[in-house]
Amino acid sequence: MPLKNKRILFLSARTFGIPENITQTMEALGATVDFYDERPANSFIVKALIRINRNLIAGYINRYHKKIIETTKDKKYDYIFFIKGESFSRHNLDFLFRLHPEARTIMYYWDSIANNPNAVNLSGRFDRVFSFDRSDCEKMGFSFLPLFYFDEYKEVGTYPGPYDYDCLFVGTTHSDRFRFVTSITEQIKAFGGKCFTYFFFQGKIMFYKYKFQNREMRGISSKAVHFVPLSKKSLLDLYRRSRIVMDVQHPKQIGLTLRCLETLGAKRKLITTNQDIRNYDFYNPNNILVVDRNNPVVPKDFLNTPYTEVNKDIYDKYSITSWVKHILKESE
Repeated sequence: MPLKNKRILFLSARTFGIPENITQTMEALGATVDFYDERPANSFIVKALIRINRNLIAGYINRYHKKIIETTKDKKYDYIFFIKGESFSRHNLDFLFRLHPEARTIMYYWDSIANNPNAVNLSGRFDRVFSFDRSDCEKMGFSFLPLFYFDEYKEVGTYPGPYDYDCLFVGTTHSDRFRFVTSITEQIKAFGGKCFTYFFFQGKIMFYKYKFQNREMRGISSKAVHFVPLSKKSLLDLYRRSRIVMDVQHPKQIGLTLRCLETLGAKRKLITTNQDIRNYDFYNPNNILVVDRNNPVVPKDFLNTPYTEVNKDIYDKYSITSWVKHILKESE
């Protein structure tokens, strides 16, 4: 147990249960973990204001963070581990670190710097900084570390079929995603294939606001969008029943999304707009189709060929357990 007797203070925004799963993995490796949601609330308004300009609600955020600091000040930690750090002020971060001078401090960015203005303020304060985005690593001097897949996707990968769907898309509605996904599904249906899509948006009021502001969304009916996210159980079931998964990253993002790594874990074929995926050791054109975002074309042969197994060492390298071991070992 590589983390036996280690105490970790872990701060991350709650996002689709991901930090909780990371916490469970660290605990399974022997650590004692104190996890705190970095955000004071997870309403759409609070999340939006933090992303637009955290100073708009700085007092509210700082009071919440000071409670966390007060609660943890008398504990001894081996690691203080942040993911993204989009709302912490530099002042509060420095105060937290002064209270725990013995702790190794780690930051992981699972979003591009372009989508996280606070990153530049904080990154220089940490002993080690990792990012999933290769270009941010080159520009900022971070250590490159891709995302991971959860253990549940390994079980999906053992399912031999039959499949109900030839292609699956599940994701939030942003930028040009709806238009792109529609183009792909129409091509697959023309070949006689079946598709399942689940577009999610955080709320109806904001949906109509974005429809007004974003040209790409104006033609989208509210009936085509869901306002409740899929449960993990439902998502895993859809993966199990699908042969191919579709990924459309944010236009400002170069790093691979969690969806790409989930697809690797589930041993499913992938259609993606992310050109950088060709640089990864698990890339195989038989399994991964990289398409032009503005003119996506799906060859019929890609739908008909079976998945090719990835080398076991490479496959295991992207598991959440390997990710946790790597990110903490690197800082020792």
